[in-house]
Amino acid sequence: MKKLLSMAMAGCMLFGLLAGCGGGTQAQDAAPAGNGDKAAAQDGAADDGHKLKIGLSISARDQWVSNMEQAAIDKAGELGVDFSSFDANTDPITQISHVQTCAADGYDAMVVHIVNTDNAQEILDAAGDMKVVFVNRVVDENLFKEGQVVYVGSNEEEAGGYQGEYIAKKLKDEGKDEANVAIMTGTLGMQAMVLRTDSAKKALEDSGLTVNYVFEDTGEWDRAKAMDKFTQFLGSGKPVDAVICNNDEMALGVIEAMKTSGEKKVVCPVAGIDATSVALESIVSGDMAFTVFQNAVGQGGGAVEAAVKLAKGEPCELYTWIPFEPVDKDNVNDYIGANKN
Repeated sequence: MKKLLSMAMAGCMLFGLLAGCGGGTQAQDAAPAGNGDKAAAQDGAADDGHKLKIGLSISARDQWVSNMEQAAIDKAGELGVDFSSFDANTDPITQISHVQTCAADGYDAMVVHIVNTDNAQEILDAAGDMKVVFVNRVVDENLFKEGQVVYVGSNEEEAGGYQGEYIAKKLKDEGKDEANVAIMTGTLGMQAMVLRTDSAKKALEDSGLTVNYVFEDTGEWDRAKAMDKFTQFLGSGKPVDAVICNNDEMALGVIEAMKTSGEKKVVCPVAGIDATSVALESIVSGDMAFTVFQNAVGQGGGAVEAAVKLAKGEPCELYTWIPFEPVDKDNVNDYIGANKN
């Protein structure tokens, strides 16, 4: 841990010289409240009258994370606080540098979409007395502290459970009591990956369906990597009745692999998680069977609200849960545009 922090502090010096409390992507500061907007000005001020400064460090940019980031920016503007956003580009040392530098620059709170949950203690060490809100990716529960460190996100077990329930029902409706299932996971060891995968398998097991897992590999949340690995699997000629993916990006990669290999079509139901706009379009077109709506607006805005509460010393729940919601062809139109402000 000391080695990581030392490296992060060294990175902070260069990082600070290059971009102040920045690096990666810096979002525009929220516009100051106008003369007539006394409520917004009051919301964004601490007890001593100074305007609150909130930072956000995202792990890496994809469609869902970008939507969450925009929701955070919008909420900060609504509350009248200064806000900056930074992209760690999957590098935990860079993310620790974001937190270290923002703490040194007098930020009141930091929202962290953590690169690797194993580095949560290093994040808190870098933050010092600065308040921290972990968003979307939950860390060790022992690290949360009332008034100092909290979480805003969704229960990952719900998402995987919805996937398993949908796939089991669909296959049983087709008259199957035994099925060959493939699973494309996120980054190995990440809590979201473990919980989504395990809960999907449990739901399949609880359905009474006999499941043969003919393929299970990591696409690391990435569409291109998932496409490449699933193309290799399809080349094996093994039969597959359904594919469960830990997120939409990998599900879209699996679908592309099917459409460019072998039969040149989607050969079985594919389920993802996030309900990104591209995934919803894929459901409308009939390529993707199922996804789970993960509320980017609720998580991004909720994380900033929690950060402001912590910074002002107001009561704030240790955990704020934003529900997942199942999406298929029957209700997909209800979700189009839902993850955009």
